[in-house]
Amino acid sequence: MTIDPRKMNDIEAVRRLQQNALRLNRKDIAAACRIRIFELSGEGHEDPVVRRLWEAVAAYEETLREKHGRKQQASYTRRKIATKGAVQTLIDWALDPNVTPGFEALVAAGAARFTGEYVVVEYSECFPPEAVKAARAKLAAYDVPLPKL
Repeated sequence: MTIDPRKMNDIEAVRRLQQNALRLNRKDIAAACRIRIFELSGEGHEDPVVRRLWEAVAAYEETLREKHGRKQQASYTRRKIATKGAVQTLIDWALDPNVTPGFEALVAAGAARFTGEYVVVEYSECFPPEAVKAARAKLAAYDVPLPKL
């Protein structure tokens, strides 16, 4: 019997399962654990845009953890969200002509749906048209399939 990480609610338990899956070369389970860690990090936020932003932050921080072998927070990102708010942070990311290191890391890790740009396109009704257009262009430039609206 295989444990389904999608039904787990404890991030640390999911991390342990992920480590065991990697040890046993079960990449499918390890990948599902990774996604579940991102999802659990967004829980507790009623607003779906805010929830998805925190999932994106968690995805980037998890990518940093994997790269450096230890917990590493995206401090600049967290400060920006605290000062500008979730929506303005996402707008700024979308409108910036450059992609962030987090964007590139998530796309390279196969987790493009956890980028801020993806969230902007996914919830396009919450953002100015120019931000949505810019986010779409960045995703297209990296061959990321756009979310279904």
